[in-house]
Amino acid sequence: MKWLLAVLSAGVVTAATAVLLWTVKAPAVEIVKTAGVAGGAVVALYALWLNDRKHSLESEKVADERFARSVELLGNEADQVRVGAMHSLAWFAKSTPRYRQTVLDVLCAYLRRPFTHPSHQARPDDPQQHFGEVDEATRLEHQVRLTAQRLIKDTLSWGKKRRHKHYDLDLTGAVLEYFSLDGRHVNRFVARRAQFYGITNLRNVHVRSVALFSGGAFHGRL
Repeated sequence: MKWLLAVLSAGVVTAATAVLLWTVKAPAVEIVKTAGVAGGAVVALYALWLNDRKHSLESEKVADERFARSVELLGNEADQVRVGAMHSLAWFAKSTPRYRQTVLDVLCAYLRRPFTHPSHQARPDDPQQHFGEVDEATRLEHQVRLTAQRLIKDTLSWGKKRRHKHYDLDLTGAVLEYFSLDGRHVNRFVARRAQFYGITNLRNVHVRSVALFSGGAFHGRL
């Protein structure tokens, strides 16, 4: 069907070119030659467009497969793999805007996973000042979660731009530590029942929709 439209368009262009040249009394040979070139150009341009479109679709398919693989790796047992997967997702968010909200959703979902740390009970106001024993698995997961927090902040729009993109954050029930969104632009910010440990920095945050903190607790300075 698409090729039929291209051929019909080429025919129309060819005929129109021939008529135009005939009205200015161009030689018959010149009319045929020029009209043929004009029609062929339409077909050639359409073929190039189809090729570019095919390449674009193939690139999107490859990107979607890599994106899905990165999300899958967030469940890997190795902390280095999980951190690498998060950085891969952050790269997708920056390079391809259509992934941005999904990446934020995935990182928020990771932070909503149950997590406990001895420092949150010992020094909820300043966990970094707790120097007690922490098992290896908890220590490594703690670093992964701090990475997720930082990448959420880095993905959100900020600065003195005339226009900002606003995205949703759902941190319902999340356990957060030294959480900062300083100067970031957010659409809907949900942090119901979230637990904020250490210093929480929400200075100059621009929330376009609503911010919900019901049932949440700030255990340190806000």
